[in-house]
Amino acid sequence: MELTGANSSRVGRIRSRIGVLGGTFDPVHNGHLAIATAAFNVLELTTVLFVPAARPWMKDSGSGEVVTSVEHRVEMVRLATEGREGFGLSTVDVDRGGASYSVNTLTDLREQYGHASELLLILGADALEELPRWREPERLLSMCTLVCVGRPGSGLPEHLPQGHPGRGAQFVSGPMLQVSATDIRARVAAGSSIDGLVSPLVAGYIERKRLYKKDV
Repeated sequence: MELTGANSSRVGRIRSRIGVLGGTFDPVHNGHLAIATAAFNVLELTTVLFVPAARPWMKDSGSGEVVTSVEHRVEMVRLATEGREGFGLSTVDVDRGGASYSVNTLTDLREQYGHASELLLILGADALEELPRWREPERLLSMCTLVCVGRPGSGLPEHLPQGHPGRGAQFVSGPMLQVSATDIRARVAAGSSIDGLVSPLVAGYIERKRLYKKDV
């Protein structure tokens, strides 16, 4: 387990409110940071943990999509969160290895921080809709509060059916930037600029390591 970030010393306190933002982070981008910032500020969280997946299960089931090595993805998250108030890096999924499921992430974090801390799982609207497909959604919900960060004025997805586990999620209106990891990878491969899409430190790392280049 690794935990870094300017706010890491506060995490172990009683009644901590810990946001959990998992993902592939290939690469981590300014949209992720915007979601984390909105949740941190609106919900008055102690910290937001960025949790890179070792092997994202949705991309590990025959999708054919190649995922950048976890060492690179962890380092990019470290660079993006280091020194930022309220942000931290957790390597629970990487340390466990294998396919990454949120229910396992929450189990490990609950064991680490105990029951005095509140865990809030931060999701986008698309991920919230897919929640019934996740592993053991009922057990997942027993360990955390769901938070959906969506576009201003949108609220929770209106078409969630009765009985959908996401209907009880808290909604946070966030500045949803038009940025995606897929687009960033395509831009790098084409030699286009990614200024403003990722932090300068992450952009520098991508350039130094020649990530997402067609000749790599």
